[in-house]
Amino acid sequence: MKTFKKILIRVFIGLAIVIALFIGLFVVPYFANIVMPWDRAEAIEATLNWGGLADIPESADILSVETAGSMFTREFIVEFQCDSEGLNEWIEQSGLNNIDPIKTEVDQVEYWIDGQEGSIGGHVYIDKANRIVIIDMSWS
Repeated sequence: MKTFKKILIRVFIGLAIVIALFIGLFVVPYFANIVMPWDRAEAIEATLNWGGLADIPESADILSVETAGSMFTREFIVEFQCDSEGLNEWIEQSGLNNIDPIKTEVDQVEYWIDGQEGSIGGHVYIDKANRIVIIDMSWS
């Protein structure tokens, strides 16, 4: 009888650990708006698809990938920096030259992007002096 209790306790502890890991690695990050490393590429791809934007240049350094929203909405914010040539090429390939900016300051431009693939759209901020792009797209 003692060995059965020991086995039962071990099974219970094992299940508790598996459930805790599942909650800690998948459930909490989803509701806490954390982009886990294995979700990073998917978040970047979704952001670009939602805005109908070109792929991030190979020469770019991705500075951050963040998420916001709730269980009914999702917002991805991707920030990258690249060389001037890559930035200008990305702007052209993304069709931003064909869109009137909603805000323009010295070396800084902001565009409103209509959503694609069911998204509600978002903003693209470009700081040409520092060669930084911030893409903020939402889905609802």
